[in-house]
Amino acid sequence: MRRMFFMKPAQSPWSDLLRILLSVPLWAVMFALFFGTLFGANRGAYVGSYVASLMFALCINLCIWTVKWFVSPRLFPVSDRPGRGIGWQHGLLFGGASMLGSIAAAVILHFTFIPGFLGSPRQLVVVMMFALLFVVLFGAVTYAMSFYRDSIERAKSEQELDLARRIQRSFLLSQFPALPRLEVYAVNVSSKQVSGDFYDVVVAGEDSYLLAIADVAGKGVPAALLSSMLQASLRTQAMTSSGVGDVLSSINTLVYRSTAVQQFATFFLARIEERTMRMAFSNAGHNYPVVFRRGGERVLLERGGTVVGILESARFEEDSIELRPGDRVVLYTDGISEAANAANDLFGEERLYACVEQMPEHLSAREITEGILAAVRGHLAGLEAGDDMTVMVLRVTEPTPAS
Repeated sequence: MRRMFFMKPAQSPWSDLLRILLSVPLWAVMFALFFGTLFGANRGAYVGSYVASLMFALCINLCIWTVKWFVSPRLFPVSDRPGRGIGWQHGLLFGGASMLGSIAAAVILHFTFIPGFLGSPRQLVVVMMFALLFVVLFGAVTYAMSFYRDSIERAKSEQELDLARRIQRSFLLSQFPALPRLEVYAVNVSSKQVSGDFYDVVVAGEDSYLLAIADVAGKGVPAALLSSMLQASLRTQAMTSSGVGDVLSSINTLVYRSTAVQQFATFFLARIEERTMRMAFSNAGHNYPVVFRRGGERVLLERGGTVVGILESARFEEDSIELRPGDRVVLYTDGISEAANAANDLFGEERLYACVEQMPEHLSAREITEGILAAVRGHLAGLEAGDDMTVMVLRVTEPTPAS
C-alpha cells in the first residue's frame, strides 16, 4: 500500500549563513594567490587581489544564499529541500544570482577599497570577464560540494534503511511452530525500503494459535513503525479470552489514537483451536484469504469490517470455519495481487487461485508459499515488485493414526 514518505528536516538558513561567513575568507585566499601572481607577484598585488577576491566571494555567496533560502522555495515549491536541483531553471536562477553578486562586488570595490576599479571601458570588460570566471568557478565548486553532501546523505540513508530492514527481519518469524495437525509458513519480500507488511503466528493457549497478516498504508520508516506497533499490540493481547473481533477493535483504537498523522492498515486475524480445528476470523479490509478445499471448492474469508485506524468506533464482525484434512489456507497482501508486469497487467486473484489449485496436494506449506512467489516473479519477468509482497500458507495435515 503506497501512501507515506519520510523526509529529513532541512538545514537552517542561519547556520548556512554562518558557514558562508566562516568559509569565504579561506576561499578568497586561493583566488588571491592566482590573481596576485597574475598581476605582479608582489605584496601590493597579493593584498589587492585578496580584497577583491574576498568581496567577490562574499557578494556572490550572499546572493546565492538569498536565492537558495528565500527565492527558490517560492518559485519552485515542489522541491523537497531548498537549493536542490530542479533542472535548467534552477541553474539559470543561481547563475543570475552569481552575476548579480559579481556586479555588486565590482561596484562596491569601485567606490570603496579600489577606486577606479571600473574606470575605463577596457577595465570594465576585464572585470566582467573575471566576474564570469568567478561565477563559473563558484558554481562548479558549489555543485561539487552539493553533489558530495548529497552522496554522503544517500549513503547514510541507505545504511539506516539497511539497519531498519535487518531489525524488522528479526521481528518476523523465520522458524514456525511445529503443530501436530497444522503446517504454517510465511515469507515477506520487501520492496527497496523497509516493509509495511507483517505476519505473525502467536501461541494463544494450550492448543490455540493466532494467525495474523497486515498491510500498513505507505512505505518506508513510518509504515514500518506502525507495523511494529501492530505486532506488539497483537502479542500483548494473544493470551486474552477476547474474540478476534474484539482484538481488532482494540488495535483499531490504538492506531486511531496513537498516530500523529492519519495512518491505517488492513488486517486479517484468525484464531485456530487445534483440538476442534475450528478457525474464528475477522477481516479488517484485507485481501480475502482463501481456503482451498479438496475437490476444488474455494471459500473466501470476508467477514469483518473496515480498515483499522480510520474510525475510532469501528466494530469488527467475526465468523468461523471448520478446517478439514487437506485444506490449504492462503493469506497474502496486495503486493501479490497487484504485481504488474511491463504491460501493466496485474497478477490478480484469478492467477493466484489457479496457481494454488494446480499444485499437488501433498506439497508442504513452505513449498506452496515458494510456488506462489515463483509464479509472481515469473509474471513480473525480471521487473522489481512495486510493493511489499507477503504470503502466508496454512496446511491442514492428515491426523496421525493412534498407535
